[in-house]
Amino acid sequence: MPMPEESENERLLSRRVHILGVGSIGTFVAHSLRCLPNPPPLTLLMHKAEMYEEFKGGARIIRLINRKSEINDEQSGYDVDLLEPDPETGLDYWRFIPDRPGSGFSRATNPVNEEEMLPSGELFIYSLIVTVKGPVTVRALRSIKHRLNAQSTICFIQNGMGQVEELNRKVFTDPETRPTYLLGIISHGVHLAVSFAIIHAGFGTTALGIYRDTDKYPLPPESSVTNMSDLSDEDRRRLYPSDKDLYSSLSSRYLLRTLTRCPILACAAFPYLDLLQLQLEKLAINAVLNPITALLDVPNGDMLHNHSLTKVQRLLLAEISLVIRGIPELEGIPNVRTRFSAERLENLFMGISAKTAENSSSMREDVRKAKQTEIDYINGYIVKRGEQQGIKCVLNFMIMELLKGKTYAMRSAEGEMMPYGVSRLEGEEEQDELGTPSRVTLDDRGTPARGQRY
Repeated sequence: MPMPEESENERLLSRRVHILGVGSIGTFVAHSLRCLPNPPPLTLLMHKAEMYEEFKGGARIIRLINRKSEINDEQSGYDVDLLEPDPETGLDYWRFIPDRPGSGFSRATNPVNEEEMLPSGELFIYSLIVTVKGPVTVRALRSIKHRLNAQSTICFIQNGMGQVEELNRKVFTDPETRPTYLLGIISHGVHLAVSFAIIHAGFGTTALGIYRDTDKYPLPPESSVTNMSDLSDEDRRRLYPSDKDLYSSLSSRYLLRTLTRCPILACAAFPYLDLLQLQLEKLAINAVLNPITALLDVPNGDMLHNHSLTKVQRLLLAEISLVIRGIPELEGIPNVRTRFSAERLENLFMGISAKTAENSSSMREDVRKAKQTEIDYINGYIVKRGEQQGIKCVLNFMIMELLKGKTYAMRSAEGEMMPYGVSRLEGEEEQDELGTPSRVTLDDRGTPARGQRY
């Protein structure tokens, strides 16, 4: 995809890139960006003092270990934003801790521009990469909402879908001040050895694309005119935006260029609808592979050559295929029915299972540690998009509740503090992130026709 052009009158106010989430993916991205010639200033956002002390104890270094060659590459020069109570007000405050090579009085590695400073003393965030897990996305972004505005760009590299819609409903509610969103899909095999030390087990790629904010650029109504010449220029931009329209923020173009010039990440930029289809393909595979391996506590390869599991997989993929093929965003795209047919999704699923046969899915690892999983943003997303079409996704709903039940059963004292059946931390509203009821009820009235709502 060709890069959007820049206006001669635009000026980037800061090259600094903030990274929220220092798990395996966030650490990998931070290390990869630091390897660039003339790297951007990088600031790691940390919510806990213990995390910063661990980082400082390791000499503020991120280590990348290649599993095959056993080469250990170390990168330093990272600044830190640490969330802590303000001693005067007691309110949470992001304290900037610059990297200073040598003594504490030496010049900072990444000097701060005056234009980055807020009146509070915190740094404004122009470019942000988010890699935290789906269930904590809203809570994490709320803590930095005051440091972002329409000039900012957020790139989400996460599992699942639906996080952006939830953020728009709960955090960035005003479309006029809302940041621009980039979305990323990463296929590199990485996992943490210890904090800030990652094992690169398998090379992959990273797909990037802009998110279409439907509050600014709504989907065309079904009865809309098909002749573009009948539309005004304003309506054409709103209903059929080009990539140039979507990349209206300078920071979005800067962040896209920064990520795509990083050889280790192997990034490629895609148009919005192409990236959406890649997201849905990955979601369909994860909606089968992740919860079943977690429920059975088996590696990915155990999903192969098991006739009983094959029947379960096909039933789930048939339901997922039905939902995806009816998503209105994909209306009019050629070959959608073939691309997302149950047969093709099964072939993709078998290929991924075989390729990652020795791997343990992230959801399986979360359940083993009694951590909250991302099931609401994987199978839960299918359930919600199905309900919007009048489809009761009983199989995905059952898998989702079984997984939550197993996670709850494995929780110790921390989990027992939560009411039975609660899957999210903190209080939630009665509607989910897509605006549909958060409780799914099944009855015997049958499945309504597509588009009909009970």
